[in-house]
Amino acid sequence: MMNILYYGSNRYFIDELIELGHKVFTVGERKTCDLTLQGAMSAQTLFAHCASVGFNADVFFYADDSTLPHIYKIEELTIPTIFFSMDTYCHFWHSDFSRAFDYCLYAQKEVSAQFLDNSELFPLFAKYTMPIESRKEWIKNRDIPIGFVGTIGHKNNSDRDTFYRLFRAFHPIIIVHGDYVPIYKRTKIVLNQTAVGEINFRTFEAMGLGCACLSDHMPTKENAVKELFEFGVNSLPTFPKNDVAKAVDYCIHYLSKEKEEDLYEIAKAGNEYTLKYHTAMARALRVQDLCMQMIKDEVWKKRLQELNERKIKVQKAFYELGMHKDVIPVLQEIYLDIAKKKGVN
Repeated sequence: MMNILYYGSNRYFIDELIELGHKVFTVGERKTCDLTLQGAMSAQTLFAHCASVGFNADVFFYADDSTLPHIYKIEELTIPTIFFSMDTYCHFWHSDFSRAFDYCLYAQKEVSAQFLDNSELFPLFAKYTMPIESRKEWIKNRDIPIGFVGTIGHKNNSDRDTFYRLFRAFHPIIIVHGDYVPIYKRTKIVLNQTAVGEINFRTFEAMGLGCACLSDHMPTKENAVKELFEFGVNSLPTFPKNDVAKAVDYCIHYLSKEKEEDLYEIAKAGNEYTLKYHTAMARALRVQDLCMQMIKDEVWKKRLQELNERKIKVQKAFYELGMHKDVIPVLQEIYLDIAKKKGVN
């Protein structure tokens, strides 16, 4: 059993780690965390707080939740540290910031060059899953031909609203925001428009609940989609990003009576594949194995030997954040202080 100190407001695979027998202490900006942060804090102050409430961490896991960093001096810790970079594409500071850690997990293959050799591809996953119904039940239960659950108009995906409005002009689609589980349990095809052609959570969420997933792609993007999925077997083919006509064509084709059995078989194969390899428990098991090996190997000793070199990179990340126009002034000041090696108490 390990004591895992987990930074991040999204639970990802926390429940699964607890199910495996580990203790997890959560830190983040949400009130649901064991410790809710009101501002920036050094890793040493954080660990002192944890110790004061009887939690002595064996591992520090930093889970990207698309917020700015509130913990610094991570590179000085004397336990294994892991950074899970999920939305690397919209966080320019992740690459330099990752030098504070012993190991990095990145969700998208195309960003691998941004991280050191001590890293690995760590695809996203399905948190909620169910075995797919029989073909007869699937056809009966799935009364939503095409569905999408997600945020429209997010600053990181300005094309989404236009794409779905144009799609809806040519074909009916259910679009809602909120809990995707009840919608996807009734859906045949989830139409997945991404921000930059990434393999996002929705891919696995849809397949994990028995939907066929129709996603876009960017021809210039070298992601792992062809390594993870086999088009026409466990996944529908992808369409060029923002190509509404192609998305409509695919939907009409696979929703036709003649393709009904093919669509079900693709959804079934995708569901079985996701439940076997891409669940939150599958990721928790990998994190468990990785943490145990890192503890055994005392990997932090090598990091401390490289501390001066690593600090330069980490301070660069904080400096660039401190100079960024979209960062609020109070955090700008803190980040610039950290970059100047003054520290913040």
